This record gives sequence, C-alpha cells and structure tokens, in this order.
Amino acid sequence: MSLGVAGGGLPQIERLFIKFFLVPCVRLLFTWNIGLFMIKREVNIIKKLIEGIDEEKLQKRVVIKRAFAIEDHSRDYSINMTLEHLRIAGTAVMALIDTLSKEQEFPKDITIEAVKPKENTKDEPKKFFGFMTTYEEYIKNHKKNYSKMRKKHPWFVEFNNFDWACFMYMHTFIHRRQIEAIIKELK
Repeated sequence: MSLGVAGGGLPQIERLFIKFFLVPCVRLLFTWNIGLFMIKREVNIIKKLIEGIDEEKLQKRVVIKRAFAIEDHSRDYSINMTLEHLRIAGTAVMALIDTLSKEQEFPKDITIEAVKPKENTKDEPKKFFGFMTTYEEYIKNHKKNYSKMRKKHPWFVEFNNFDWACFMYMHTFIHRRQIEAIIKELK
C-alpha cells in the first residue's frame, strides 16, 4: 500500500480551511496563556490515552483511516512514532519561537520531511513528556511579546513567535486525535 511521500501535503480543501479559517480564528481567540493551557490539556489527554499500553503495542505501526490534517504518509505510524514526531516538531518550534522573539531571522528552511519520526524507540513516551515539561517551562517564562519577524510554515502562512506557539497547540491536538485512531486500530 502506498501512502504518499513525506511532505506530500494535505488535500487542498483542508489546507485552505486551516490557512484561511483555523489560523485566523486561533490568532483572534488565543493568548500565550490560553495556548499553553490548551497544550497542557492535550498532553494530559495523551498521557491518559497511552497509560497501561504495553511497550510492544506503543511501537506497533498501524495504518489509520484518512484523518483531518494528517497527510497520507503519516497514516502508517505507531503511537511512539507520533510522540517522536511531536517532540521533533516541538523542538523545532521552540527554536523558532526563541529566534523570532529576538527579532532575528530563522536561517534554516522548514520542511515537513525534517520532522518525521526516525526511531520508534520504546522510551519515546519518557522523551516526549520530558520535552513537554521543558516546553511548558519555556513558554511559562517567555516574555509574551509578538515578534515582527516571521517564518513561513511549509503549508500555511508566515507565523510570528506567538503564531508558532499557537501552532504547537493545533499540532498537538491533531496528533492526539491520530493517537486515538491508532489505539482504535490496535484493539
């Protein structure tokens, strides 16, 4: 079964819906603190979802049905691969927020391929939750400015530091739903 290539993108209608409806709504309704609260909520849901699932099942790859905002290539993941992707992307987002907050240009190209999981290790939940604690502390102690400097997301629009922080919530929410779909297929 071919599931497309990494970075192949989303269906046009989804991409446009996210770009022209979801992103503007989040920009309008969120603050730094609301974004952080929502991410913490998603992380707690993930923690409860995977509690009690044995290591072997956490690493088992399954193909899920087509889901909103999940590109085809990413439909063949394990729970740990999804957590790894969230950690890799989150680390990149934290670097973006830090750089843009200093009103500096982020020099690297942002690609979807660069944040794909590579390892599927048994200790990924520990790494993921450890990273999320670091991210939470970073945002909690971050100067709540709105940078003029921006960096474009490969599929959407240019984001400033605040937009990237909000994107972290949307990204975590989408992949939490992916984990739910994986769990459903594991049963």
